[in-house]
Amino acid sequence: MSAKLAGMNIILLIGFSAAVSFGKRFEVMSNWPARRCEPGIVASAGLYQPADDKRSAGEFMQDNFQFCQGKIAAAALDQAAGPVKFLQGQQANVVNTITSNIAAVEGVSFSLASIFNEIIESVKKRFSGTYVEISNSFAHLWNVMQKIMASMTAVFLALIGVLVTFTSMIQVAMYVIAIVVGILIALMVILAAFFGYLLAPVNWLIFAGIAVIGIIMGAVVGIVASNGFCLGGESEVEMKDGSVKPLDTVQVGDELASGFGKVTATMKFLIPQNERTPLVKIHGVAMSRTHLVEGERTGGKAIPAGEHRDAIYASSRDWLYNLNTSSRRIPIQSLLGRLIVLDYEEIAEDNEAMLAKWKRWVFKQLNGQDAFKDDNPNNEEAALDGSLLIELKDRGLLPISQIKPGDQIRCSEGFTTVCGTVKLLIEKDTPLYGGMTAGVWFANKAGIWTSAMNRKFIEEKLKEDNIMYHLFTEAGDFQLEDCFVRDFSEVGLKVLHNSYDFVCGK
Repeated sequence: MSAKLAGMNIILLIGFSAAVSFGKRFEVMSNWPARRCEPGIVASAGLYQPADDKRSAGEFMQDNFQFCQGKIAAAALDQAAGPVKFLQGQQANVVNTITSNIAAVEGVSFSLASIFNEIIESVKKRFSGTYVEISNSFAHLWNVMQKIMASMTAVFLALIGVLVTFTSMIQVAMYVIAIVVGILIALMVILAAFFGYLLAPVNWLIFAGIAVIGIIMGAVVGIVASNGFCLGGESEVEMKDGSVKPLDTVQVGDELASGFGKVTATMKFLIPQNERTPLVKIHGVAMSRTHLVEGERTGGKAIPAGEHRDAIYASSRDWLYNLNTSSRRIPIQSLLGRLIVLDYEEIAEDNEAMLAKWKRWVFKQLNGQDAFKDDNPNNEEAALDGSLLIELKDRGLLPISQIKPGDQIRCSEGFTTVCGTVKLLIEKDTPLYGGMTAGVWFANKAGIWTSAMNRKFIEEKLKEDNIMYHLFTEAGDFQLEDCFVRDFSEVGLKVLHNSYDFVCGK
């Protein structure tokens, strides 16, 4: 084939191809969305670019290639996910079937629950009726029990009244016996003076009878008039916050029930074996017979517990307790409500007339007929610094803060037993004289008992509230370092009860 013929063929082929392509271009552009991803179309996408497209032919081809590539990938993924979608459809069908079955079971359960609720409601109505009947029966039974308890209480109180009356009769009988013995002794003296020779054969019999009567009287009166001013440690003291505390756990500074102030001192007593005498109980509260109580059942005045109309016999105790309070009264919770007992000091701080009478009485007990002198005009509490030393028998010296009931310590008569300890809260600015407050009695060189403020010491004042100490002893005094001091009772526990004649307003 000649070169011309070959050239003509090429030209014709190109022309034919151009004609075909132009016709195909129109058809492809009309169906561009559907045909744009055919292999031949993708390769020649630049031929089908619309005239108003701003992209270059190369950009148009690249964008079309990326579009088709994404479409092919999505188709492939969709085909690959076909089995998964099929399984999901099957699971959905299973779940729908299970849900339908559950709904059916729920309907059955609801029906059963409705039937059960009807049964329960019926049982409930029957039970309610039975409960009402039982409640009515218990109410009647409770009323009967209350009547029985009221009757028993009445009988119990009547027995208490009989016992108190019997005790009072014993006291009266003792006084009568004392008078009779006195008369008999007087008659014996008179008869012995004038008719001694006639009575000589029976003198021994008469004196023996008088002695026996005296011994019996002394024993009984000793029990009836037993000395003590304390309570059992289990007594429940009413506190400010509404709680109660056993008396033996109360501390100085504790706040008592409203109106009763705070605790200013605590006291603990060990009662010697040979001096333990019966106590009394008032509404379940055990105390010494001479402890003062007050309230509605005492006519509003303070009386010894042994004279209270509800007092009954109680056994003795090894340990007894007491307090001092800022109100001079202690609220105790008893079986019948609040029982008010007086504290150890008993006389209120604002009762100046009674305090003056007390001071004169104490001075007379200690110093006899010497001229009275009030060396403690501010009525300072008797208290001792805890570091002051006391000599113990066979044990050397110890600070007073470490002394305990039962210890043997030196006193003016040799050695005495400590029967009680006192812990006191002394307020700031209280004057001290060698570690003692003005309320402490000490013996000067002349043997006169006087206030500690007369000691040869420079007055010092407490810089803050402080805990101080004191003791009760059988002798009524003890030695403290370089001097003898009176114990906390001032006059001695054996004679302290003699003050009740004016303390109780008799």
